[in-house]
Amino acid sequence: MSPRDLAQKLSLFSGMDGEPLDLLIYRLNGVKKEFSKGETVVHGGMEAKRLMAVASGRLHVYEEADDGHRVLVRAIGRDEVLGLWMLNVPEVTCWPGTVVAVEDTVMLSLDMNAARGLGETADANAAKFAVNMSRILSKELFTTWRKLTVMDAPTIETRIRTYLSLLDNETGRTGRVTVPFDRERMAEYFGVTRPALSRAIGRLRDQGFLAWRKNVFTIRF
Repeated sequence: MSPRDLAQKLSLFSGMDGEPLDLLIYRLNGVKKEFSKGETVVHGGMEAKRLMAVASGRLHVYEEADDGHRVLVRAIGRDEVLGLWMLNVPEVTCWPGTVVAVEDTVMLSLDMNAARGLGETADANAAKFAVNMSRILSKELFTTWRKLTVMDAPTIETRIRTYLSLLDNETGRTGRVTVPFDRERMAEYFGVTRPALSRAIGRLRDQGFLAWRKNVFTIRF
């Protein structure tokens, strides 16, 4: 699959096609990148030079907590862009976290400085690219807000309840929530060990607050 084929799958290039799309990919030095499940995409502290738009697969961004546990900061799925928020913060020159492919992942890698430079042109496709970036970035900011809200809760149980309540509100308050993580990733998201997560979920079940089957939770908050 060529860089153009990948771009046509991505909202980042929505509204563009043909020769203008080819030219924009060329200007951004777009290249296809593939990572196997479990492979590290970037290490925290590495210089950040590229944006990575995910055409298929899934990435997780991790940071190390003070107690040594790895905390899942963010999950990046298909049609999302790694590093997009850094475009307008040029003083941040290195990746703040380590990024790992949790599935086989295919991405379109783009030159970050070239993307910044598009804002200085009056080109119609550059304008479309900027609008598309703004939409994706707004979604990323919402995801970050949700994570901060969850992590502000003082106990594991309240983090779980806050997270599931937020997901329920976002999906119409049905009382049934599908969590997009397995238990190991869920523990990483909450910044705790898997046994600690299991105990907390068990306590909430015993108190009548929730029930579950695999990653589908029924909540009674």
